[in-house]
Amino acid sequence: MSKLNHDVLYEIFQNLQDLINMTYTNDPDNLNKMINYKEFLRSQFSCLLVNKNWCEVMIPFLWSNPFKYAYKAHIKSSLFKIIISHLPDNSIKLLKDENIIETNFQKLKLSFNYVRFCKYLNDIHYICTKRLLEEEVYKFFISECSSIKSLNSKMLLYYPILKYPGANISLSNLYELYSITYDQDFYYGLAQICKSIEKLHVVIDYEESPGVVKLIEMQTQIKYVFLDGYYECKKIIQALKKHVNSIIHLEMAQYTSSIHFLIPKLINLRYLKVVDYYYYCTLKKYVIYLNHHNLQVLDLHRISLDIAINIIKSTNGNLWKIRIGYTHQYYDKAKEYNQTIHKYCPNIKYVTVFLNEGGTLEELEKIFIKCQHLEAIYIYKKINYKYIDKFLNLLLESAPLTLCKIHICNISDCFSSNESLKLFLIDWGHHKGKKTLHLYSSDTGINSDIVHKYDIKDFWNYYISW
Repeated sequence: MSKLNHDVLYEIFQNLQDLINMTYTNDPDNLNKMINYKEFLRSQFSCLLVNKNWCEVMIPFLWSNPFKYAYKAHIKSSLFKIIISHLPDNSIKLLKDENIIETNFQKLKLSFNYVRFCKYLNDIHYICTKRLLEEEVYKFFISECSSIKSLNSKMLLYYPILKYPGANISLSNLYELYSITYDQDFYYGLAQICKSIEKLHVVIDYEESPGVVKLIEMQTQIKYVFLDGYYECKKIIQALKKHVNSIIHLEMAQYTSSIHFLIPKLINLRYLKVVDYYYYCTLKKYVIYLNHHNLQVLDLHRISLDIAINIIKSTNGNLWKIRIGYTHQYYDKAKEYNQTIHKYCPNIKYVTVFLNEGGTLEELEKIFIKCQHLEAIYIYKKINYKYIDKFLNLLLESAPLTLCKIHICNISDCFSSNESLKLFLIDWGHHKGKKTLHLYSSDTGINSDIVHKYDIKDFWNYYISW
């Protein structure tokens, strides 16, 4: 393995990194995947020590996004010293004259020009705390990096990066933009040099955003859209219509009425997340026009359950994850929702279900029977007390063998004593083929010794980890 040539090694590492990044990006809330992601990052460093060939191949990968490794103080310190050591002498002199770095500072002897490999330019305030220092570092990155792929930074609020030497080259192939700047001139300027953005995060601070509109119009094909803000942004939505055939991922941190004109047109949409903090969602009257046969993930918060039901019915059996959070007016729709899952989602793996209204338990049993790929369920709100015994029996007798992650809010109500929990865990373990159980709850009424003894993963995890 250590004797593989440069090209083969590069291809292996590239494919491995693409795979781990895609897995984490598509499911960032998954706690276990996040842990594995960090372990993967740490393991990359060991590759540097195999031999010179491996080291030369790994350096560009590690330095394509050096900031993601800076999650500990000593790593931040080392990264800071290496970056500063790249700066030209005139910048070092300026920083010394301004007492930003120590007068006796000596550059490290570097084996590579590491900065030129950087493709992800993020916030650096956590390693560079002085404004002038930040500016000198950003200037250097812009001038040295030939192809920045991702710009994810608050620096756009403070630094005119488009005016830095080399910006027209380094930003010409930009793939992802996360921006909260109010400066519309920045967007106008970026629109002139970049046509390749596919992933766009925009915080809309006022309705008239002509620069953002221009930037959207100038892109070849936008695939991922993340919108946040409280304004109608009608012109932005109008500009996005150019990309209705290419958009596959849409997230809205705040629903606005103008967006409902866009959603039905997104025929290739695979991922939809909508949050409506004030329950103003007017999507209901447009949901009958939806036809999302390619939709795979549906994540709705503070959206009425009948909207969720109609969206699910508009899919083509490709949904594998459905999350419902803080829905309202669900009492008379809970049974129909559970019913919709087993009728329209044969490939579902992760799903929110209801067990607090008449008929919901019977429909859950049908979900267990018909959805044989099911891995995780989240019981919305509390389980109706009269359903608890039957529910636990269903888990043991009817649930598919793939099911192993269960989130129950009122878990202490399900088990009248620690002994009853113990008996359930023993029964679970005795059923041949069942996977290790992952129970999730914020309930502190369960004895921790039982949890640890039976190796229940992530028990007191309040948030859904899938």
